Amino acid sequence: MKITNQMLASVPFQYANDVRAGKIVTGKKIKQAVERFYNWIETAEQDGFVLDHNKGMQIVNFFPTFLNHTKGKLAGKPFVLEPFQAFTMYNVFGWQDSTGKRRISTVYDKRAKKNGKSAEMAGLSLFCMSFDMEMEAECYVGATKEDQARICWKQAAQFIQSPVANRNLQKMGFYVQQRKLGFKRTNSFMSPLGGDSSTQDGINAHLSIIDEYHAHKDDSVKENLESSSVMRRQPLLWHITTAGSNKGSVCKNYEDSVIEVLNGDKTDNHLWIMIHDLDEGDDWQNKDNWIKANPLLGNGLDIAQMEREYIKAINQPSKIPNFKTKHLNMWVDGLSAWIPAEIWEANKVDKETLENYKAFVIEKAKKFGSNGGLDLSSVADITAFDVLTNPDDEGKQYLIVFLFCPEENIDRRSTNDAVPYRYWVDAGFMIATPGNRVDYNYLKGFIREAYEAFNIERIDADPWNASSLLSDLVEMEIPVSELSQIMSRLNHPTKMLEKLIYEGIILHDGNPVMSWMLAACVTIEDSKGNIMLSKKESHKNKKRIDGFAALVNALAAHLSPDEEDTNESYYNDPNHTFEC
Repeated sequence: MKITNQMLASVPFQYANDVRAGKIVTGKKIKQAVERFYNWIETAEQDGFVLDHNKGMQIVNFFPTFLNHTKGKLAGKPFVLEPFQAFTMYNVFGWQDSTGKRRISTVYDKRAKKNGKSAEMAGLSLFCMSFDMEMEAECYVGATKEDQARICWKQAAQFIQSPVANRNLQKMGFYVQQRKLGFKRTNSFMSPLGGDSSTQDGINAHLSIIDEYHAHKDDSVKENLESSSVMRRQPLLWHITTAGSNKGSVCKNYEDSVIEVLNGDKTDNHLWIMIHDLDEGDDWQNKDNWIKANPLLGNGLDIAQMEREYIKAINQPSKIPNFKTKHLNMWVDGLSAWIPAEIWEANKVDKETLENYKAFVIEKAKKFGSNGGLDLSSVADITAFDVLTNPDDEGKQYLIVFLFCPEENIDRRSTNDAVPYRYWVDAGFMIATPGNRVDYNYLKGFIREAYEAFNIERIDADPWNASSLLSDLVEMEIPVSELSQIMSRLNHPTKMLEKLIYEGIILHDGNPVMSWMLAACVTIEDSKGNIMLSKKESHKNKKRIDGFAALVNALAAHLSPDEEDTNESYYNDPNHTFEC
């Protein structure tokens, strides 16, 4: 087919040429998409397709002509599509078959967070309701939850009724009611559709946007939308997503199949693919690579904001998977794990040290001192007392954990929790106390002996249900401080513990009970970025985190100033500020 000078001068062709020439930094998959575009042009005649430049530019021009930005520093200014956005819209609406219908019926569009997905999809919906020549067009945003789907719907509503909106939209016939957004001239509407929506029946989709496809547990919403569109003249299904944390998800499986099309292993002449990704082997910490997943970087997306998120992730390594998925569009295995098992296992002491580990830790503690952490839990549950040595000459700290469980509950708990409590007791990984509840007198005597043997400087304890025991320990002149188990108090020692474990500073003996508990350790976070380990979440799965809760307390004691001498933990003072 013939390429005119008008076409070559347009933004979509300039983008393609600039990607080809290396003027725009992209990953391999975007380069493949551009080459596929040129191949389509070369084979258009024989394949029976034509690129209608005017139809392609119609939607590209629709955005700045009828839409204004509604948020941030661009609010009130015309919404001009970025070159990568214009390139996609131009291809989706410009390519026609021999009957004049759209060639492209499916789009897979993957880019990192904050790269204009919601606003672009909202604008797409408004165009399909008005200029796509489809009467009673039904446009749906399909998400796992209706609240998520409504984000895009609300943006479309803002384009129409925001104080800075382009008034031409209302003059054309767009309107917004409480739960309805429509276009009078074609009797079309846009609606959010979630997996939790009250009904998914009776729909007849013209445009189906599968929002944040990575979060979909199955294809039920997608399949319902697809099947509802069979009577439409030229329906369009648009997947828009970032990467996710489940490599076995329907999204990842679908992405693998579309990559086969990009690679030329499969053919689909009706599928458009734009995957903004880092390349295999790219250093994700190299900021020069970030633009591959973030096409808006430096042009609406602030590099400084990304750098701040990166620093947070480096300082708190459990945030790295989230940074990779949301900001670098990288698939990872799971986000919920606080510290991966392999990181913890890597901190296990060598075989020689392990042979007489308790004596080894006592020797370190006598020389460098140590601190304790106490987590009583309930009287019938696991109680944990952790001892953590101060840094030695190499900066290493050694952990020894004492876990207590009532003798009479062991077999029942083994059945209920499906873990080998009896074996753990017999092998010395856990201590059985007499009776059907933790014997606090036994525990008090144990802590007194440990206080002397391990040269303990202070103990920070969870005060819940422990006032009597803690009072007795104070009377025995053992320096015990109550550490409030609330997020603002536990945030700093929890983040510091995570950092020290990742850095290989805190070493341990590989107690299997601690490994079991680690798998249950998940953090909860507040709006200020404070975190803490969640016992509530672990108990849902019949697991325990007491050993690590005690370790957080022990580290809090270690991090407290030497001169601190009070029954209240240093971290309980709201006037103190802490930086990780």
